[in-house]
Amino acid sequence: MNQITLKRGDTGIGLRATLSNEAGNVDLTDANVLFFMGKHEIKAGIHDAEGGVVNVTFNRNHTSKTGIFRAEFEVTYSDGRVEAYPNDDYVQIRIMKDLGGN
Repeated sequence: MNQITLKRGDTGIGLRATLSNEAGNVDLTDANVLFFMGKHEIKAGIHDAEGGVVNVTFNRNHTSKTGIFRAEFEVTYSDGRVEAYPNDDYVQIRIMKDLGGN
């Protein structure tokens, strides 16, 4: 997954991702998906469970600090298994300074 760039204070759907492994897209039916970015734990919305597509919605608290942050998705399946995606790297979130405000 490439680096995602946001501006400080951005809100809304900041990220849509398809979670996959060697077997293809993961089935997220009845799963719980969290997105960890720095100190933030954000519940990801499942956009397409069978296709493994999730949305992460950011609020001002999540995007209040500028910098580059490592992030990952953690999926808890209905049978209790837990897996992190991507499993071979991290998602990089770059939050740039905005031109307005402080």
